[in-house]
Amino acid sequence: MKRWVFSLIVLLLSGVCAARDIVRVSAEYEYVSNNPNETPEQAERRAFEAAKIKALEDKFGLDVTKVTNTLVVNKNENQQVHSESSVFSMGETAVRGEWIETLHEEVIEKTFTDGFWVVKVKVEGRARSLTKEKADIQFTFVRDIRDTEAPVTFRDGSGIYLRFLSPVSGYLCVYLVDESKNAYCLLPYMNNTTGSQRVEANKEYLFFSSDFDVNAQEYTLNCENSSESNMLLVIFSPHEFIKATDQQGGVNFRNEPLLRELTHEALMKWLARNQTKDPDMVVKNAIITIKK
Repeated sequence: MKRWVFSLIVLLLSGVCAARDIVRVSAEYEYVSNNPNETPEQAERRAFEAAKIKALEDKFGLDVTKVTNTLVVNKNENQQVHSESSVFSMGETAVRGEWIETLHEEVIEKTFTDGFWVVKVKVEGRARSLTKEKADIQFTFVRDIRDTEAPVTFRDGSGIYLRFLSPVSGYLCVYLVDESKNAYCLLPYMNNTTGSQRVEANKEYLFFSSDFDVNAQEYTLNCENSSESNMLLVIFSPHEFIKATDQQGGVNFRNEPLLRELTHEALMKWLARNQTKDPDMVVKNAIITIKK
């Protein structure tokens, strides 16, 4: 009994310390699009993501070694260092802090200049300094099970699959957030009753494909407008956690069940609670474009 009591006290103290380490951060950022086909919604989303990175950099600083490594890779591949993909990749890997919760987002100004969107935003939130390296998970969203590289865009009606690899065993959850701020649970699958998806260390997975898992759900991306931007959230932890509470989304015209869903706000509150308690939780996102 004493051993159990001691373990409980240690866990409670760990949770209190993790919460105390969280501080309030904010930043303004002006995003200049380099893609003439980018929609205003896509530009806003990228602006807010860049503002979060800037807030973390302002508060916690950068890991200079990681910045240098990123620039060297770009140089070797003959890529433009100032390209958006390079900036976001460098920012996400090099900052010494992690974003926990968004408290306020505001578009200060949005203009369309010389065929490109310019968006100035302000963001406020809660964040925490990174004191140790987290699991370096690897993932890619692809259109075909034979693909290994992420496509530039997805097409209306195309499939989507997730390649995933982790150096440690743990638990995985994947959500899709559309432009209407609705969040849909892609993993664990609807037929899962435990609320979590276990993954093994050093094993490459191909999710959303029945060719690799007879119990898998396969997904088709849809686009009502000429172009839409969706965000995919990949959440991993070596510690077990349960997905957010969601609801069945009804049925489609074939009387097939639709994806479980919840609001983006509810998902972010759930994520903030879990990140606060679990400093080992890894949260990554990928912004994909779907076109007609």
